[in-house]
Amino acid sequence: MIKIVSMWLAAAALVLTSGCTIHQSMGDSFGSAVREPHGANFEAISFKSEYKALLYVYRPANDWSMDEFEAPSFNMNDKRLFNLKGGAYTWYELQPGSYDIVMRRGLLGFEGVNNLVLSTVASMHLEVQAGKTYYLRYSEVEPPKVSTDSTAAVLGDGPLQLVDAALALTELPVTKMLHHGGASLNAKAQEEDKDLQRVFDGSIDGKTSSKDSGKDNNKESSKAADKAEPAAPAAEQKNESWWPF
Repeated sequence: MIKIVSMWLAAAALVLTSGCTIHQSMGDSFGSAVREPHGANFEAISFKSEYKALLYVYRPANDWSMDEFEAPSFNMNDKRLFNLKGGAYTWYELQPGSYDIVMRRGLLGFEGVNNLVLSTVASMHLEVQAGKTYYLRYSEVEPPKVSTDSTAAVLGDGPLQLVDAALALTELPVTKMLHHGGASLNAKAQEEDKDLQRVFDGSIDGKTSSKDSGKDNNKESSKAADKAEPAAPAAEQKNESWWPF
């Protein structure tokens, strides 16, 4: 326990001093052996949309997943959404576009710093189309059964696989809802556009942009010049435009 606490303190000090990103799910990483999912039993979502997609993520209940003490985290586009324990499922509405999915396994919630992580158990890229429903299945001991006459390409990484509705709807009814989910997520490009817009608006960290600050300074200078006596022509000032890159 002393070693774990020391590791946490060292990681926290590193983040505070260097601006690193710490990956953690402390307090939310307990597996089904510690705390089983206690949400509502599976119920299919009535979903019809021409503008969004529906994603189910689930993990079948078996001896391995139900005896697990630490559940892996599920992350989309660099954001942790939940930890996936045995016998659990959740769902999200997705905007069309690109999604990078990573699942990590940590130690008491600590998973790593920046690209130095304890264990990455799955990593995949998903292109989402509007109006479709996707099923992501995670199992470390029971790979999904693939029909021999199926022409669909297998998509996934190791224990995390994209499966068809026929298989998912036979396994989902015995799962229970996680306490995370039921939300709408933006695609990768949309999130980046929002961040870029905040940069241009000068609203990151509540700071005023240099452009706005320059306008205020110019207004003050103009007022002072109006009140001052006429003077000899001054050297022409450079008109510097602000650019964040």
